[in-house]
Amino acid sequence: MDVKKMEKRLHIFTWVAVGVFLFLSIGLFMLQIVHGVEYEKLAQENRIRIVPVTAPRGVFKDRNGNELVNSKPSYTVSYMNVNSTPEEQERVFKVLSEILNIPEITHVVKEKYTVGENGEIVLEKLPLHDVNGDGKVDAGDIEVIDERTQKGVGIKSIEVSTGKVILDAPKDATVLVSYSYHTLKNKIRDLGYKKYMPVRLKTNVDMETVAKIEERRLPGVYIEVEPIRNYIYGSLAAHVFGYVGEINQEELKALRDKGYRPGDLVGKMGLEKVLEPYLKGEDGGRQVEVTATGKPIRTLGEKPATPGATVNLTIDLKLQQVAEKALEEQLKKLQTNKRNPLPNAKRGAVVVLNVKTGEVLAMASYPSFDPNMFARGITQKEWESLANNPLRPMLNIAISEVYPPGSVFKMVTATAALEEKVTDENEKIRDRGVYWTIAPKKDWKPGGHGIVDMVKAIAESCNIYFYEMGRRLGIDTIEKYARMYGLGKPTGIELPGEKAGNVASREYKQKVFNRAEDKIWYPAETLDAAIGQGYHQYTPLQIATYISAIANEGYWMKPYLVKSIVDSKGNVIYERKPEVAGKVQVSKKTFEIIKRGMRGVVLPGGTAYSVFADFPVAIGAKTGTAQWDVKKTPHGWFVAFAPFEDPEVAVVVFIEQAGSGGTTGGPVAKAVLSAYFNLDLEDDGEKETAHQEVGE
Repeated sequence: MDVKKMEKRLHIFTWVAVGVFLFLSIGLFMLQIVHGVEYEKLAQENRIRIVPVTAPRGVFKDRNGNELVNSKPSYTVSYMNVNSTPEEQERVFKVLSEILNIPEITHVVKEKYTVGENGEIVLEKLPLHDVNGDGKVDAGDIEVIDERTQKGVGIKSIEVSTGKVILDAPKDATVLVSYSYHTLKNKIRDLGYKKYMPVRLKTNVDMETVAKIEERRLPGVYIEVEPIRNYIYGSLAAHVFGYVGEINQEELKALRDKGYRPGDLVGKMGLEKVLEPYLKGEDGGRQVEVTATGKPIRTLGEKPATPGATVNLTIDLKLQQVAEKALEEQLKKLQTNKRNPLPNAKRGAVVVLNVKTGEVLAMASYPSFDPNMFARGITQKEWESLANNPLRPMLNIAISEVYPPGSVFKMVTATAALEEKVTDENEKIRDRGVYWTIAPKKDWKPGGHGIVDMVKAIAESCNIYFYEMGRRLGIDTIEKYARMYGLGKPTGIELPGEKAGNVASREYKQKVFNRAEDKIWYPAETLDAAIGQGYHQYTPLQIATYISAIANEGYWMKPYLVKSIVDSKGNVIYERKPEVAGKVQVSKKTFEIIKRGMRGVVLPGGTAYSVFADFPVAIGAKTGTAQWDVKKTPHGWFVAFAPFEDPEVAVVVFIEQAGSGGTTGGPVAKAVLSAYFNLDLEDDGEKETAHQEVGE
């Protein structure tokens, strides 16, 4: 009996063993044969990572081959997904926030949004933070106000995972939203198929910080050596280059298919932005074996990165340095002058053009900023110091600000008067210091200039003479010749943000004023327009092309900054040729008369003689003092071209609230021209103002 029971149990055990064996065999078959490739891939993904190798950004060089902007190696801290739990990731980010001095939570204050269909807006930064501390993220953690009424806007619903907020507001309304988000988590969100690739958290990290991170062996934290943008001369030509900054969500969405990843640096302003497709190289990659915590063990394969293209500029390093230094020093002298201080002379610009080609040899704007701040990661304090500075240091005054031209406009009126034959070079007008024909207008020189012809009127900047020319011509004719010189429209330079300016005209008043009586053009306004006052508004670059047209006796070249672009293999992929931008269809004799007047500006009796009396190169010039607010100091202009006999270069200097342009902007132009002609002259910037011509 016992034997039979034993046999029965043995049979049962045998069948169970066979069943288990079959089950394991089938499972092994499924693992190795059916899903073998899939599981092998998963195992490889857990063990092997593809680590991008960032390509160095393209180099900027000046016209003589001097490097102005390049890249230098730096330590970058990145985070790589290693299947960490949310708790582990939270712990890692908390430690990194302390070491890298990055706030765990970033507060967004009054971020502007336009309401879409059904009251929808989508917040840019996620994940959201529990601001009120009630243990959950909801509508109570967001504040929305209407920009126009400054009243609160109701929140109907919110999708925390996507940032979609439905507001009780009409379509196209502008709202200001305040909320907070997790700083580091925001950097790694929306990676999609790239979730196993490193995401930059901070660049340009020092060795001490690297050592602190390495000590803690944080899972997923990866130290890379990557190229960082290096602006060799700091703030030099900052408004030309612009700056690079971390790619934002909108840019990432647009550029993701072009190899960009979170944390990448992209051009945000200036040529860095305009030439982004050329400057960004092609990233390489390394296939590395990693530990469970994401630490590299060894490199299995590598594809080298291809650097971005080299951009050869028209800028001359020496002239740019001289222009910026001379402008900054002159502003400080004007502010601290003991006899006649000009405390508000704090902003200005210099433009230097090759009149024969249109090449921009120097473009300075003051105050400026150091683009290296953005390349290494600008701090909140640094950003606020720039954004809240009333002098607006990030704005390129040379192209993005417009001003009345004052007396430097008088050559336009002279051109019109000579061509329309309302006068000639021989006619003489008596200037007693006051003009009574239409409205009482004073000359800048008490008692007037005496007997004046066209040449003397330009040389001494006689307002009375040009009031009379304006009366004879009328505003429509003055407008016609101003536009003929290319004024009132963008020059087309490669930089973004160029303003068009405005030519004084009937059309302008019709467009900008609302009341019928304000739309009327009055004869006295024509007198103002004739001497560059009133409704004229131009950029320093526009004035530079206008002076180039006079120097060239009838045409000006389109200004440009980029001579050529060469790829990493030495192939020229872009080359700029000089291009005629416009022509002034007037007689050669007209230009000869006007240029004689401009020559007289720096001769005895001229408004800039005190500055250029000892200058060995013959030049043509014009000074200008532009009123813009009767309660404030006028702006100062100085324009010149040289050599007088065969012009090569045009220089424009503009200084806000400098009074006269002759002895305020003149010394800056003199320094630039001295550098251009390799002269060694004594600084005479301390000379006092001899003339201040302005229409009242």
